[in-house]
Amino acid sequence: MKKVDVFLINGFLGSGKTTLLLKMMAYFKSKQKKYAIILNELGNVNMEKHLFEDESLYELLNGCICCSIKEDLRGTLNELTELVHKENIEVILLEGTGVANPSEIMETFQEPVYAEIYHIAESICVIDGLHLTEYTSVFSSSKEVRQLQQEQIANGSLLVLNKVDQLVSSIAKEKVEKKIRKYNKNAPLIESNYGDGVTDYIERNHNTKSILFNDSSIHSHHHHHHHHIKAIKMEQSGALTKMELREFLKQYQEKLLRAKGTIKNKYDQKWYHFQYASGLLEWEKLKIQPNRVSGEIILIGEKLKKEEVHI
Repeated sequence: MKKVDVFLINGFLGSGKTTLLLKMMAYFKSKQKKYAIILNELGNVNMEKHLFEDESLYELLNGCICCSIKEDLRGTLNELTELVHKENIEVILLEGTGVANPSEIMETFQEPVYAEIYHIAESICVIDGLHLTEYTSVFSSSKEVRQLQQEQIANGSLLVLNKVDQLVSSIAKEKVEKKIRKYNKNAPLIESNYGDGVTDYIERNHNTKSILFNDSSIHSHHHHHHHHIKAIKMEQSGALTKMELREFLKQYQEKLLRAKGTIKNKYDQKWYHFQYASGLLEWEKLKIQPNRVSGEIILIGEKLKKEEVHI
């Protein structure tokens, strides 16, 4: 029996995992391959659900499948196993939280009951080229963040150096690549913007090799903890301008690693989805305007306390 190919998409908060996931979905659709998506979020709500309408989506919320809700991943795989034959699912696309240790996710797939059904075709690590140096510096990041970056890169069978267009010089790019190779000497490295090039790599390599990822190469680091990184959900009753939202987020930038949400724009009274990472704020008007009273904001950061956050 042919096993189901599993593509793990990991990488630090704000590195571009969801953008890559959307491109991989489009690729497998073009190949007429049926896939299911497992999406893991630290918070108790998926703020990007509008991107996955009419998709076979399994949401694992309010924790990380590498540790605190690992049992939820097993439950989802049990459910999927029943559907694999009924619906001819050929591919699983799994996006981790951004603070997940890939080795512990891979170990779940190695358990005999799942190893018979699923095969890890690729463990993709998306790397924020613009901020890797900052995240791995003893002067600008915590020990936990540095360790997490190292684990994610070390466990990648395919490394995606994202946001290369934002690196100011070839010297800056070489410095980042040298840092990556310190943690993972052998995995293929793709230079990318917005996840471009990954599906081309899959097209070239996954039709010619039967086994691309050796499970024995997992770099295991047990008891990985990231309890210092918290997700806080806030409701926002009033409309905001983009500038007001940016000023609110800037207040917490020392602790804030990532933010996203749905907010009403004060100027046109329409609902917008926003993304915030590394000081950069992007927002986009929702194509289908929701019928809701208040907006929602998810803040993800180090040692954030809900009682200290006010808008």
